[in-house]
Amino acid sequence: MRRFSIVAAFAVATLAVPALAEDASFTLVNRGVTPVKELYVTPAGDAKWGQNRLVGHPIASGGNFLVKRRADGNCIFDIKAVFADGKAEERKALNTCNIDTLAVGLSAGAAPGPGQHKQSGDPSIRLVNRGTQEITGFFVAAPGHTEWGANRLLAGPLPAATEKLVHIDGAGTCLFDLRVVFADRTAKEKRGTDLCKITDLPVP
Repeated sequence: MRRFSIVAAFAVATLAVPALAEDASFTLVNRGVTPVKELYVTPAGDAKWGQNRLVGHPIASGGNFLVKRRADGNCIFDIKAVFADGKAEERKALNTCNIDTLAVGLSAGAAPGPGQHKQSGDPSIRLVNRGTQEITGFFVAAPGHTEWGANRLLAGPLPAATEKLVHIDGAGTCLFDLRVVFADRTAKEKRGTDLCKITDLPVP
């Protein structure tokens, strides 16, 4: 998945391989009950919203739209979605290099849609932040272990109303203990979860 990158250094004489710029593209998903008719994506802090990216192509309820960005090193954007009924949602200073999906319209009460089908025995899941604050930590451990290990969100926190695929190498194991840490330092834990049977993990 594009959100996770592996950087390897190879010493060949005195040549250095430059690092690739992070991908700031993301998918906007309409979880509302009315179409999204306008979408604006601008560098954070820009006083002008610029051009509507959806001219003639509204996003229907339940639909999605791929927002492509140049890999120019800029990841922080202000985003505005305007619905057909005139209501609008804004996200300020969102790091789009650290998310796969941004959902709008959740305030209307719609639930996140299901993730893509995955292969049997694959414990990798899509972490869905349905709360109002960032998720700063996500930990996965074998059942009964006293150590949680590394934070699976080292690339950065997962903002509210966004989703991210978390790759988990189960090596034939499906049962895991889970711990989610929020920006206010509160945490939720779930023990003995069979991750091979689910595609999405919505929290809280």
